[in-house]
Amino acid sequence: MKTVVIIIIVLLTFSSCNNKQVKKVNKVNSVNTKAIDSSYFCLEDSITVSFLSKASYKKAIATCRLTLLDQQFILKGHGYMDATQILENYYSREEHERNNIPIRIAKWGSKDEENIIYVWYKKENNGWLPIVAEKYHKSAQF
Repeated sequence: MKTVVIIIIVLLTFSSCNNKQVKKVNKVNSVNTKAIDSSYFCLEDSITVSFLSKASYKKAIATCRLTLLDQQFILKGHGYMDATQILENYYSREEHERNNIPIRIAKWGSKDEENIIYVWYKKENNGWLPIVAEKYHKSAQF
């Protein structure tokens, strides 16, 4: 008789645990995803080299605030190092040695998670416009 009571108690406990788990799953599935501010989550289909090479910094950040890097610097007299070597195609050494050129660089992870998209911006009319956007494998070394 004792074993029958123990088996019944175990079965009741087990069945009550299963009911609680089902209820939790139903609550998670019923979350209204439209109420979440999408700018805090990457709309990864939009974070492409094509999109970022045309979009202003403000529009890019509105699409995806989750950057891997977001930094400003003055391009003057440093020479080109690391990933900024690409700016050699847009500014001559003489030009950046004579002028203080404000540059902003932002990096996003790509949808495939194998690449990183770098975007260099120039300051223009109180906003940041893209100079160039390039995709590199995350293991690339400069």
